[in-house]
Amino acid sequence: MANTTNYNWETPDDTDLVKDGALAIRTLGSAVDTTVFNNAAAAIAKSIVDAKGDIIAATAADTVSRLAVGANDTVLTADSSTATGLKWAAAAGGGKVLQVVSATTTTDTTIASTSFTDTTITATITPTSATSKVLILISAAQIILRNSTVINSNLRILRDANTVTDFGNNNGAYGLSITGASAVDMRMIRAIHFLDSPASTSALVYKLQARVNNTADSGQTRFQIDDTLSSIILMEIGA
Repeated sequence: MANTTNYNWETPDDTDLVKDGALAIRTLGSAVDTTVFNNAAAAIAKSIVDAKGDIIAATAADTVSRLAVGANDTVLTADSSTATGLKWAAAAGGGKVLQVVSATTTTDTTIASTSFTDTTITATITPTSATSKVLILISAAQIILRNSTVINSNLRILRDANTVTDFGNNNGAYGLSITGASAVDMRMIRAIHFLDSPASTSALVYKLQARVNNTADSGQTRFQIDDTLSSIILMEIGA
């Protein structure tokens, strides 16, 4: 008797005289039935996946599960803490820029207060990884005005309600100060850079605030005077 190439099913030779055709057919049919049944039981059902980009991964020996497609621009990463040992994550690469968010303002904002006040220079970023850093780049159009009293102006950057960095204090250290016996103003574009480590994947609001040390003799600071443009750029830097 001959046998099939792949599954070794028994079949008659070309020259055989088949004495019991029904038995031969039944024997071959049983072999086919058993093989198909076993293969079907071992097959992975297509119903496991239900969306474009889904993949099938093992959760244990001889056990499979669906891993849903990840967010755009994420990559498949090994992670033994997950059920499948895999996860979708931001592409690795220390020091690489993962995203950039920018915002501008031309809102003329006067601050005549000894308390920190918003300058309207603000932007929001949502880091893709808790290990990422956020590089803050601010270009602030500022003017300080006073009549005859010394005026100090100080700045700080907030992340939500938290102070990221405070550029100076009410005594003017590392801030800006103008002095003299007559009325004067000082205008400038302030360049402010800072690298923050927020350890978060939530939406984060960054803003620049300012204050003056006193408000005597019309002491104040203004931002975006005459519709001058100020800007803020937030860059997510991969760990």
